[in-house]
Amino acid sequence: MATSAGVNIDELLDNAKLRALQWRTLVVCTIAMMIDGYDLYVVGWILPALSDSFHVSRVALTPVLLIQQIGMLLSVYFVAPQADRFGRRNLLIACLTGTGLCSLGSAFAASPLQFMIWRVLTGLFASAVVPNLVTLVSEIAPRRFRATFSTITVCGAQGGTLIGAAMQAFILPRYGWTGAMFLGCGLSAFILPFVIPWLPESPRFMVRRNSADPRLPKLVAQLDPTIDPKTPVYAATATQLGRGRVSALLGEGRRLTTVLLWCAFIASFAFIGQWSSWSTTVFKDVLHMDWKAVATMTTLYSALGVVGASTIGIAIDRWGFRAVLPKTYALAFLGAVCVGFTAPGSAMLLFLGMMGMFQISSQAGLAALAPTLYPPSHKATAVGWAYGAGRIGSIIGPVTGSALMQLHPGVLGTFSGLALPLLFASALLLFLLIKKAERPPTVALTGV
Repeated sequence: MATSAGVNIDELLDNAKLRALQWRTLVVCTIAMMIDGYDLYVVGWILPALSDSFHVSRVALTPVLLIQQIGMLLSVYFVAPQADRFGRRNLLIACLTGTGLCSLGSAFAASPLQFMIWRVLTGLFASAVVPNLVTLVSEIAPRRFRATFSTITVCGAQGGTLIGAAMQAFILPRYGWTGAMFLGCGLSAFILPFVIPWLPESPRFMVRRNSADPRLPKLVAQLDPTIDPKTPVYAATATQLGRGRVSALLGEGRRLTTVLLWCAFIASFAFIGQWSSWSTTVFKDVLHMDWKAVATMTTLYSALGVVGASTIGIAIDRWGFRAVLPKTYALAFLGAVCVGFTAPGSAMLLFLGMMGMFQISSQAGLAALAPTLYPPSHKATAVGWAYGAGRIGSIIGPVTGSALMQLHPGVLGTFSGLALPLLFASALLLFLLIKKAERPPTVALTGV
């Protein structure tokens, strides 16, 4: 990899062997994603308990869900892109700390308004964590494992859902919703002592920021011990740093790609917004399940989702995004329709697992797709803004879910209505990936 000009950091990382540095980054990022996933979606899991505690209806708490999503939207547009300025690692540490403190504040909320304010602040911190974890792990992984590493990291969010299921079964019945908030604070406090010493900064960011960064020789040595630590390190595309964010995302023939990607994120997150906000209420009020049965449903959905998300990256690295991603979204929608036909019978469990497996793996695959479409100098901004588009869907989701719940469409209508955005996402991605393959990309689209 080393030449007379020095070491090209992009070539070094793209072709590197898997070493302890990459494995450590993957593990820390996945655990951090797990904790952040819990913090992002905990309100939907405790919604019935929250409404009972504050003596308001379930639907009356829709503003809490909506305002929280607005905080998340502001975060990915204004907080997450700061990683392109201050570094992925620094922003992650700040946001994980802020998320923990806001979870602690939420536990002491005495009214829905106070709780809503704390959740807006939580969203500002927590929502910036996701795109930067995906960006960091995709930048440090070798090219041949990039989709696998990205999807495994995103899969960590489902570990957060498993924590949520355990919380519903053991903490919520005994300690109420405040116990769920204290748990969120404790999880953030747990991960920080591992993030600070173990999580590296992105070498790609460091080279483009300052190729003389004193931390670089140590990182390069960990990536390839045969390279002399005194060898200069450079990035072939360092001049891209001066370009504007909008031109990087919408210029050079990327406009259609970006618009379609954002629309797919909107559709995908609209489903997540609906499901995370109302699935517990559907299980509890429509299917009349107790808390332990609800926890079982959540665990089944998430556990099969972990299996799907853990393997979709391997499939993408082998067959490409176009052959995999539209199909998994379509299968997730089909699973939801079948749940509606079979609930509350035992066959529901099979189709709920199918729905979880393909929906969660699809979301992981979508997150892995986004970083491949843009130059390294603006990767965090690109991924953050794609998630920002998704947060628009997350704002729409709780509202449309609330409207659906008020219509009382029955079990089949409820599950089919909640899952309809998955079908839209499938169609959008199919069009995006076909159009992308029809012309030579300005930035390599791995696996398409």
